[in-house]
Amino acid sequence: MKIVKTIIILFFFAGLVFSSEFTNQIKNYPAYWIGNQKYISLQTIIKALNIQSWGRIEDRIFLEYQGRVLKGSIGSSEFYVDDKMENLGSSIKQVEKEIFIPVEPFDRIISSITPAAVSTSSAQSSKQPSAVDQSSKQVIRESNLDRDFVIIIDPGHGGKDNGAVGNYGLKEKDVNLDISLRLKNYLVSQLKKVSNIKVKMTRENDIFISLDERVEIAKKEKADIFFCVHTNSSKLNRWNADGFETYYPSRKSEISFVPKPDIDESVEIETTGETVFQIVSDLNTTSVIEESRILAETVQEKLAERLICPDRGAKAANFYVLKYSPMISVLVEVGFICNPNIEANLRDPEVRQAISETLGKAIIQYLKSRQIIG
Repeated sequence: MKIVKTIIILFFFAGLVFSSEFTNQIKNYPAYWIGNQKYISLQTIIKALNIQSWGRIEDRIFLEYQGRVLKGSIGSSEFYVDDKMENLGSSIKQVEKEIFIPVEPFDRIISSITPAAVSTSSAQSSKQPSAVDQSSKQVIRESNLDRDFVIIIDPGHGGKDNGAVGNYGLKEKDVNLDISLRLKNYLVSQLKKVSNIKVKMTRENDIFISLDERVEIAKKEKADIFFCVHTNSSKLNRWNADGFETYYPSRKSEISFVPKPDIDESVEIETTGETVFQIVSDLNTTSVIEESRILAETVQEKLAERLICPDRGAKAANFYVLKYSPMISVLVEVGFICNPNIEANLRDPEVRQAISETLGKAIIQYLKSRQIIG
């Protein structure tokens, strides 16, 4: 194998001398030598430390431990505990499909971590953040823009269109609307001192709005961000389907004239003729798609920190509302309603609140990263 030529891997089991609490926890697991550095697999770390929340987006990994968020990237020696950067000395490696982290520097970092302060109420329930979390303590300064910045939240389906329906009758349209309303309220409360950021919705009650009407609303409101909220389901209605994912546009097109679409919101569409669709080819389109990707990855990153289920990644797609909305746009699928366990969780108002706040934090982080707010 090609890997054998470049990497020598040796196994060490119980019998080595370990000193710290972490090394005692991993003493019955194999360690690996890659070059002259001892490594341990990410899966071993997850098992040994009993980590319940973790995820991966492309080459980035995220772990939650002792209330802290640990972040690193394959090929990099930089490792973050919350926002504090630590240096591993050697880079995180990937061999075939497994990720490996240097043992000794990781041991040093883990040993120095003290548990984050947690309120009694949040310790009792892992589903909902404490009433006053860190984001609400941050001072969000006035927008750096000299115009209104508009965020449109689009709850998928509605009215006669139920969307997916769970095995026990939970309707996607209701979950989407409730999470979206909570998301709007969260953003409004967090951005109340930022007068020129406006948060609006395509619908605030159980009504049907067609796909083209949703896009027209976003265009009429001159939206800067079009944020679509959905709940997933598998094609075969698999009971064990699980995870969350966020889509961004694979391309953008300008509608010259099209009939009203008679298609499912979750079905990708194809361009059917240059006389009907005028492809937008200016540089701004590329920028909008790239910014949409960045927002989608930020959403995934935040959800991976909060949800204990598989991270299915940020993905490019050709959904109608993404393709024909000229602004930054993403579509998040917060969970599989066809999975009875997920359906039960999505019935819980606390779970919906936790999801909405996590989505809100992702949007705020994106706004800060683009220097839209301070």
